[in-house]
Amino acid sequence: MILPRLLTPALSLLLLVLPVQAAQEFLLPAPADSQRQLVIYSATDYRHLQPLLQHFQKDHPQLSIRLVDLNTRELHDRFLTEGPDSPADLLISSAMDLQLKLVNDGHARPYRSSHTLALPSQAHWRHELFAFTFEPVLTVFNRTLIGPHPVPRSRQELLTLLRQDPARFAGRITTYDIAGSGVGYLLASQDSQQGLMYGRLLEAFGSLAVHLDDTSNGMLESLAQGRMAIGYNLLGSYVSSALARYPQLEALAPEDYTLMLMRLALIPTTAPHPAAAGELIDFMLSARGQALLAQNGLHPLLEPDSGQLRLAVQAQGPITLIPLTPALLPLQDRFARKHFIDTWTHSITAAPSATPDPE
Repeated sequence: MILPRLLTPALSLLLLVLPVQAAQEFLLPAPADSQRQLVIYSATDYRHLQPLLQHFQKDHPQLSIRLVDLNTRELHDRFLTEGPDSPADLLISSAMDLQLKLVNDGHARPYRSSHTLALPSQAHWRHELFAFTFEPVLTVFNRTLIGPHPVPRSRQELLTLLRQDPARFAGRITTYDIAGSGVGYLLASQDSQQGLMYGRLLEAFGSLAVHLDDTSNGMLESLAQGRMAIGYNLLGSYVSSALARYPQLEALAPEDYTLMLMRLALIPTTAPHPAAAGELIDFMLSARGQALLAQNGLHPLLEPDSGQLRLAVQAQGPITLIPLTPALLPLQDRFARKHFIDTWTHSITAAPSATPDPE
């Protein structure tokens, strides 16, 4: 399908990219003369959302759109720091536990529409938190740097590979820094519930001087440039985009289990323009919006015909969908979070320098 042209060349030139501390800001000026501005705090790369926002703006020409691009932890902390004065109309993040905590702590405004009421029960929480995409969690390899070894198909095979050839992978493994990344913390906490294998992997990573990063895109850049050979727990939409550009990269949905998270949106109680934010949620959940998200690298939530959940990923084994339930909240307790991060950090930094014992 050829999409209609939405912006004139002059308006396209007005797309602004403004650095704000660790964040970037993107502005789509209103085609019509208006002072209304919809402000989105987003942990989803702007390039994946831009076409959808342009289409939405075409239907709402009186509305300018400002998107503040942050990582998941920055988004959560910035919104809370701003308090009642926050300009945010919509918060979009894949850190499901942080989003759920905002709802639980009374920061979300209820919203009901035909689109949200049609969502399967697993994809919303109390009519205040709404999923609109899926995100498979993948392991990525720089095939050139793997050398003669076959690509591991599971976490056990990955661990075996690291033990067989530690010199090749020392300093060339990357994963999320769970202290700086909200989604990294979520994935580590979910991995820790799947059995002992994750703990063994952490120790192996630590023994090989793992590199920690706050973003999937940062890790993918390191993999593509040959600084890293293995990236663990990267978000699938960003991986798909990188695979199209870098043929030396190969991604794997592990055959033991593949974590799947949902990208979630909420309207803050303090939102200056809650009605417009609700209309954008409806557009994201519409067949047109879901198609636009899919065309621009995100994994749509819903089947186009039935409206049922669409777990579209080529996994070699079972898919473990991270549930949108209060079970996510205990590890967001301040003391529990500190304990988990301290334990994780000890595992990944205090491992012996020698190759871990096979047992």
